This record gives sequence, structure tokens and C-alpha cells, in this order.
Amino acid sequence: MKQALPGDIARRINEAVDRHLAAARRAFSLDDAALLASYAREAAESSRVPIVFSLVDAAGRQRYFFSMDNALLVSHTLAGQKAWTAAAMKMATHQLADKVQPGGPLAGLQHTPGVCCLGGGLPCWSQGALLGAIGVSGGSVEEDIAIASAALARFSREHFPLTPSV
Repeated sequence: MKQALPGDIARRINEAVDRHLAAARRAFSLDDAALLASYAREAAESSRVPIVFSLVDAAGRQRYFFSMDNALLVSHTLAGQKAWTAAAMKMATHQLADKVQPGGPLAGLQHTPGVCCLGGGLPCWSQGALLGAIGVSGGSVEEDIAIASAALARFSREHFPLTPSV
């Protein structure tokens, strides 16, 4: 907690506290991951889309996963691939679709094992640091992006700011 001290000492203490608090958000806690997942589930339920959700850390390791009843079998694989790809490429997976086309700057990347260029994977940035990424699969590309975006937006409003890009 910041101290109300006179002059330069108070400023230095407050700056040190601010640096420490900013550095503390370099990863999602388990509670953060569960909350983000619950927001995705609620968005999916309101859209009537049974999804599979995956959250990976900044190194691409899966930290959280769930599958709703009646989710498509293929979504179990795609959600994790979307999350991993968003973290590995540090960009939303739907942004890769154009880039991997013949003649594009990343042409051929879609043939790399584990890479998914379908929308629904969003990196999670906070204060310029990549915390990880989420992957949502189960609906159309547009539905997956909307559900993932809604989960990030709600988490940002209610907990701490996240952005899908820097």
C-alpha cells in the first residue's frame, strides 16, 4: 500500500510500489484463468454455442481447459491450437488467415504442426506484457471471435486491463 510521506521519499516509495505492482501481472493466476473461462462460458451460453476453451501461458503451455456439453469433437483440438498459435505468433489467429495465403508474408505457416489460422485465438496482453492467450472453438469463426472477445472485454472491465494486441 502506498504511504503518504513528505517529499522525495514518498515519491520514491510510491514509484517502487507502482513498479512492483506492474511487474506482478506477468502471468495469469489460476483464479484469473478460471474467471476468464467462466466469462467465455457465459458468452457462449448466451450465444447458444457449445464451445471448448483453452488458456495458455506466454510460453504456450496449457493452463486451463474446458469443454461444454455437445461441443464438436474437432473443437477439442482446435481450441488448444488457437490459444497456442495466438501466444506463439503474438497475434490473433484470424489475422493469420490473409498472411498465410500464397504470396503472403507467412505463406506455408499453416502447414506447421500445431498452428491454427482459424479465428478464435486471441493473445492476452497487459501493460505491454504477453500473459498468454485464449482459444475458443465450437461455432463459426465469427462466433468464436465474438465469444473470445467478449470474455476478454468483461475480464478487462471487472479485474485488470487486457488487450488482444499491443
